[in-house]
Amino acid sequence: MTILTIDVEFKTSGKTVKWCDSYDNILDMARANGIEIEAECEAGICGTCKIKMLSGKVDMDVQDGLDDDDIRQNMILPCVAVPLSDLVLEI
Repeated sequence: MTILTIDVEFKTSGKTVKWCDSYDNILDMARANGIEIEAECEAGICGTCKIKMLSGKVDMDVQDGLDDDDIRQNMILPCVAVPLSDLVLEI
């Protein structure tokens, strides 16, 4: 059985981290690896934490913090986002 590994690259920070199930979401992952992302509600509603996804796919249960323009620009909410593939994030 092959175990899928997912790499999340934080481009500006210069860090690439392997995703593991001990993280609840990308925000938790970033914080655990010394990458600061401003956040308030941490429930996908306020949009404070939104960041640009340069490549990859994520699953988000809630997208209330994103407007149509954010979605067109490939913004994600790391407080509720879980990677489905390798990611490159602009932070």
